[in-house]
Amino acid sequence: MLVGIPKEIKKSEFRVAAIPAGVKTLCETGHKVFVERRAGEGSGFSDEEFKKAGAEIIKDKKNSPPCYPEDAPGYEERVCNSRCSS
Repeated sequence: MLVGIPKEIKKSEFRVAAIPAGVKTLCETGHKVFVERRAGEGSGFSDEEFKKAGAEIIKDKKNSPPCYPEDAPGYEERVCNSRCSS
């Protein structure tokens, strides 16, 4: 699967959709991960950390696979997560 991790566009959003450890796991299990340049900056992760984890750093998300922004989860996600985390 191709996975895209974008840099957030909201000024008050500092989270990133995946951290380097998660990217490493995705890459180790056969996924190709693209991370938009400076996507982890607000969370304290450098492009180099994502690159070492196996991601390809891209200039912008225009030509990347679908991106998964870090946003508040919807109702179904919250219900599933609360049931799955026990």
